[in-house]
Amino acid sequence: MKHQLLSAVVMLAVGTAHAQWDFDNSGSRVFDMRKNETSKTTVEIRYVKASEVQAACNAQSHQFGLGGFPSGAMACSWQWPDRCVMILPEKVDMRTVGHEFMHCLQGAWHK
Repeated sequence: MKHQLLSAVVMLAVGTAHAQWDFDNSGSRVFDMRKNETSKTTVEIRYVKASEVQAACNAQSHQFGLGGFPSGAMACSWQWPDRCVMILPEKVDMRTVGHEFMHCLQGAWHK
């Protein structure tokens, strides 16, 4: 059990460190809301067990005709001008919710 927990913590730390290199997800980033791709959208939120997030994100991505997500996805979202789909774990922090919601408004903002 301790080995599994340590492995999970290391995987999360590595995934988080990698994410920090790609974009600022610190919670202190300020977004220019004038850059929103939409100012009105319907957001559909799907909750899954934390252990099922990666599989749920990949399944939804493939259903939309996309290629899936790299390992370590903690949440995911897809956006269109009039709707957005977010997949989140059942227990989630505000930073993750905000990160995915910004995709709903500004698309692929951390490219």
